[in-house]
Formats: sequence, C-alpha cells, structure tokens
Amino acid sequence: MLCKICNAPTIAIEDKRNSWEFFHCKKCEFIFKNPKNYVSSDKELAQYNNHNNTIESTGYVEMFEKFMSTTFEPYAESISTVLEFGSGPGPVLSQLLKEKGFEVDIYDKYFSPTKVYEGKRYDLITSTEVLEHIEHPKEIFEFFAKHLNENGLLAIMTQFHTNDIEDFKKWWYKNDPTHICFFRPKSFEVLAEMSGFEVVKDDGIKSILLRTQTSFYKSQD
Repeated sequence: MLCKICNAPTIAIEDKRNSWEFFHCKKCEFIFKNPKNYVSSDKELAQYNNHNNTIESTGYVEMFEKFMSTTFEPYAESISTVLEFGSGPGPVLSQLLKEKGFEVDIYDKYFSPTKVYEGKRYDLITSTEVLEHIEHPKEIFEFFAKHLNENGLLAIMTQFHTNDIEDFKKWWYKNDPTHICFFRPKSFEVLAEMSGFEVVKDDGIKSILLRTQTSFYKSQD
C-alpha cells in the first residue's frame, strides 16, 4: 500500500496482539492502519464517550497548560481568534483559551458538529489528540491552511512514534482501536511543504507548531 502522505511504497507491520495490520513509510516515517481494521462510527463514538475529563480534572488541565505554554503562548500577541478542532465531549482547552482572552470557536465531528469555521479564517488552530483519528492527513492539512490567516499558527498534539518497528509493536498508543495514524516530526515536515506551512518547532515527543507561509498564502488568494 502506498503512503497516504508522500505516496511512497510502505512496509507492512503485523500487530499480533490486536490482529491488526499497519503500514510504515520509511520516506516520511508515517505509519497508518489498514482500513479493513477500522472500527465503526458507533464504536468510535462509544470509545470517545469513555473520556470523562473536565475542567475539574487536574492532570488533564495541566496537560493543556503545558501544551499552551510550550507551543503557541510565546506568540500570543499575534493571536486573537482560535479554532479548537476536535474539541471532544468536554472542550476543556477552549475554556482555558477563553480564560486567556482569546475568541474561540469549537468544532468536533461528534460533539460540536456545526461547521462554525465556514467562511472564516483564524490566527490559531489547535488540534490536540485528534490527528491520530484522521484517515486522510493531506486533506485535513489543506483544511487547516484554508482556515488560517496569513502567518497563522497550527498547534498539534499527538504522540510521536519512535520510528522503530519493534517499539511500535509494543507501543500502548497504537492499541486504542480508534487510533489509525501515527506521525513523526518528519511526517509533519512533508505535510507542511505540501500544504503551505513551515515548521516553527516541535518537542520531539508529542507536540509541534507550524505557521502558514506568506508566499503560499498569497498564491491562493
């Protein structure tokens, strides 16, 4: 199967624990699940409903506070409007963003399905623990680019795999049945180049910040 990001040939990975198959692209280091092993939408929603984190969940809030402080808060002066993409059943991050004075829209396929982003562009889009659920990364990056202002920021959180196949087979993160895509910073570098972003920084573990490139942005208008 060809890579869903760079279209290069991939190597199959057999996950005996779950009887699933994945594909690994050595070129952009992207790993994705065989579509035949996807769960249904009903089972996906049931899995999401197991997430009961709220603004009272101290550890959950601390995770977001760290994400904000280490990714986009140094650029807060340039941010006014935010889209939280994939807010989940409890939009904790949007509450924290509003407390910091940002104007925030939220969208979630299941829990906030109104397409509030239509006809809008934002200074910042956040996507936390979402991209591992998205089947087509290139399409979602095109969406992000379409809805960001010039020099707009895209802040992403998703666990990065180590690019070691034996590590991947033992990795807890791939055992969630709704997780179908797994990234490395290099995967995002390739996506960025394709869709008009530049990588600002990443922590090598689970977060990355990108910015729209002015030249690409102007060519789309």
